[in-house]
Amino acid sequence: MLPRVAREALGVKPGGKLLVIVEEGNVCLLTAPENWSEFIYGLSEEVWRKLGGGEAFLAQERVPWESKK
Repeated sequence: MLPRVAREALGVKPGGKLLVIVEEGNVCLLTAPENWSEFIYGLSEEVWRKLGGGEAFLAQERVPWESKK
């Protein structure tokens, strides 16, 4: 059970969901998103740009698949 003061600071209602992230002995509490698709949209946009976009990445990944045929 999360104390009321902590729920209010996080903006979570009683019964609401939290994300608990534990990393190197530290604990971080975040409010869980209502819609995960919207939450992660664009999350790795910079990484995809560095890879040349989704189509370029997929074409590169298919090269080894095609050679095995």
